[in-house]
Amino acid sequence: MSYYRIFILASHPLFAESVETLLREQPGFEVVGVGGITPETFAQIRAAAPDVVLVGASGEEQEQLVSRLFREMSGIKVVGLNLDDNRIRTYYQQQKVGRQVEDLIETIRQPLEWGGPRPAVMRIFAVIHGQYGQRIVENIRAYGPRGWKIESWRPSPLPAVVDDPEQYLPLHVPPADLILALGESHCAAQLIPDIARRAGAQAVIAPIDRAAWLPEGLRRQLQEQLQRMGVAAVFPRPFCSLTEDGYNLRRQRVAYSNPWISEFARYFGRPVFHVRCENDVVKEVRVERDAACGCARFVAEQLIGWPVKEAVFQSGIFHHHYPCLAGMTQDRVLGDSLLHLAGHVMRQAVEAEVAPLLPRPAYLVPEGRSETA
Repeated sequence: MSYYRIFILASHPLFAESVETLLREQPGFEVVGVGGITPETFAQIRAAAPDVVLVGASGEEQEQLVSRLFREMSGIKVVGLNLDDNRIRTYYQQQKVGRQVEDLIETIRQPLEWGGPRPAVMRIFAVIHGQYGQRIVENIRAYGPRGWKIESWRPSPLPAVVDDPEQYLPLHVPPADLILALGESHCAAQLIPDIARRAGAQAVIAPIDRAAWLPEGLRRQLQEQLQRMGVAAVFPRPFCSLTEDGYNLRRQRVAYSNPWISEFARYFGRPVFHVRCENDVVKEVRVERDAACGCARFVAEQLIGWPVKEAVFQSGIFHHHYPCLAGMTQDRVLGDSLLHLAGHVMRQAVEAEVAPLLPRPAYLVPEGRSETA
């Protein structure tokens, strides 16, 4: 596990206290100092020699603080949380933007060399069983980049234990960069290493939207097999938790680094919206990253015309209506049903966009002022 020393530089003490509490709960994080916007604080930062400085301030003030940190401390990583709109920005060479708690945790963990060259084309081979995989394939074909080529295969009925995968594999496995394991049975998952080998694949995405489709023991076995083959693999639980550099939720968050998976996750994974409002009503919702199943695009269409104050709640209702195919039973790893967690991911994505238009949390309101002042 990587280890990160963090200094919190914030203009509001309550904000600093909230973030410190959040970060202390994360494994591998050590908060080495907390300070306000004073000359003495910069001396404290130099003495503490942190890996990351988290700056919590409003727009122009944040930019000034970041500039000063770079002038006085070379090679430092700075993460800025804008108190005006809750946007998270990483400063070094270029900016990476996010808005959610998971974005903040990922950004701190992210190595400085993020942002390597992107694949120009993508060849995807999907293993599917029924409605779940078919809907994902159709959505990727409809809305993925033009440079992507996606083929799919539906295996015949399989035994509970596949002793000899060769006799169940398709006659022809096309060359592929990325394998999508979308089988609705643990039987199909047993074929993935051999399919990846035949396809010459660089990476595998095997989402876990229902625990029975990929039990934990089998997941570990697949991960070990693929690792020995030199094939990167991720197992997002649920699928809509996938981002360009991590997956899963809460304390189960897992970081990864692979250009093929990252390229896929630029377009499909944890939903990201851009919401335009007029007169406190949602007028336009642009989908910047869809859920692989297409649910985010459906939710975006349904939100048009709703009052901003109801948008977050309604997004959860629309997510339920799609419907999501995630499991309803309690997931032992995450302590909640994957269906409920997927709905939370959708609501959180909408809230990240409309939050600036809603009453701000108390820690974001300057001391001595009311929200209406």
